[in-house]
Amino acid sequence: MKKESLSRPLATIAVSLATIASTPARAAAQLVADAGFREACEVLRLGDGLDVPEWLAFSRTPALRLDPAGRLYLNADSSPAVTVLDSDGGFVRYIGGEGEGPGEFAHVGGFGFVGDSVWLQHLFELHIAFFDSAGEHIRTEMDRGLPSSAPSLWRTSIPLAGGYGFYIPPITDADPASGPSRSSDTGDGRSGSGPRLSITRAPEFKRVKLPMLVGLRSEEARDTLAFKYNYTAMITPMSTHGHEPFVTPPLYRIHPNGEGVVTADWEPDHPDEVILRHYDLTGGLAGEVTIGSRLRGVSPAARDAFIDEGVEMAERTVEVARRFGGEVPANLRGAVTEGLLLYDYFEPISTFFLTHDERVWLRDAAPSEGYEAVWVVLGPDGNPEFRVSAPSGITYKAALGDRLWATGRTELDVPYIVLYELRSPGACG
Repeated sequence: MKKESLSRPLATIAVSLATIASTPARAAAQLVADAGFREACEVLRLGDGLDVPEWLAFSRTPALRLDPAGRLYLNADSSPAVTVLDSDGGFVRYIGGEGEGPGEFAHVGGFGFVGDSVWLQHLFELHIAFFDSAGEHIRTEMDRGLPSSAPSLWRTSIPLAGGYGFYIPPITDADPASGPSRSSDTGDGRSGSGPRLSITRAPEFKRVKLPMLVGLRSEEARDTLAFKYNYTAMITPMSTHGHEPFVTPPLYRIHPNGEGVVTADWEPDHPDEVILRHYDLTGGLAGEVTIGSRLRGVSPAARDAFIDEGVEMAERTVEVARRFGGEVPANLRGAVTEGLLLYDYFEPISTFFLTHDERVWLRDAAPSEGYEAVWVVLGPDGNPEFRVSAPSGITYKAALGDRLWATGRTELDVPYIVLYELRSPGACG
């Protein structure tokens, strides 16, 4: 979804709000998309057998990426290498490897593509190693910030094309009482200390908003795209306390070739539309697409259940604070209720991803019959092309053309990969 794919920069392409003729199983859908359904037909599964090769033996669900040629790149368990499979699931090579030399890792965190290069990132130090398509190490860019090894230090530093990068600073660069941090506070060691999070007051389960930034990796200047809550975590003097009853906007995804950033945003208090914004490498708004959404209200019973769950989780943090002589809230339930991001309506989407052929896949957040998720696919022009249901327990992760890669788990909770082919309804047999 780069600038050329949104033919009118800064123009909004409004998706039709016409009523959709749908089956009862699909009537709960929130996204308003006047597009027909396609069917995902299973082609093969990888990793779900009893005797599988090493590169398909997963203990955690693998992260998946596709390159422009349709090869699949995957990493599970933060292993020190990324596995490359061909478009039919055959093993091609490893990229990276265990060690301390050039292009070697103890653990791989993120990975992706910048033009013709593949990048792998150290899990905690955030150093980035670049490789060519044959897996040969090109160079390593050292990160100068503190290791991203604790909740208060978690940060994002992702390479983009043209020497640019995408950044989200750690929560220690923001004071929840004074709002988001300055855009110069990148958390990567290139700027001043900026405002810091106080760790002396009683835990109030505050939420911290952080800027999403882009800029040249060789320079200190950063441009702010938007602000987001950091992992929707509530902050206490002792630790962060994670509880996420709602998906809070904006979500973001990096273009598959590193050519920009796309955000999915909505108004949490009245999410009647989802706005996709594409930002170029300099932080300029290159295009905008809007898709309508039906409101799905949160019942009082559901709201109370979210608070109950939050209190149960917070009690563990509070117990640690008491044990070490820390201050705790006098009214824990009141503090948790204030700290939770509770809205009157559920979010319209739960996740999304981008493809090399300029499509956007949006997962509708509404539950449907059989717990099958419905995905809406927007074409290069921003209009809905089709909808497709995901089988129960299956999460779509990457697509190119009519081929669709996903992950699932067996009845024994073993992760696996599955390849689907998109066909017309009823063609799977």
